[in-house]
Amino acid sequence: MSSKEKIKVAGIKLRTDKPTNVAMDQLFGWVIWQFPQPQRRGYQGAVRPPEPEHAWIPAVIEIDNNRVRVYGNAGEMYPTPEKAVEFFNNEENKY
Repeated sequence: MSSKEKIKVAGIKLRTDKPTNVAMDQLFGWVIWQFPQPQRRGYQGAVRPPEPEHAWIPAVIEIDNNRVRVYGNAGEMYPTPEKAVEFFNNEENKY
């Protein structure tokens, strides 16, 4: 897979080689997990489009910057937000 490849999730293009910074207003209507975990640059959490068939994607919510760093590069999407946040437990995924 080329480092320039992207996946499209509910109209949002996500990079497959590194996290994608997305303005919060672009995620209007998306679900942001209500129990994010504080971290150095924001909150580790998960997001998903509102349609029930969509899975959760790991994300860092940066409230001060009004953006969300969406980890479309995680390699998979998760059935629950808790499972998506486990992505950050892997030492190489801590940013």
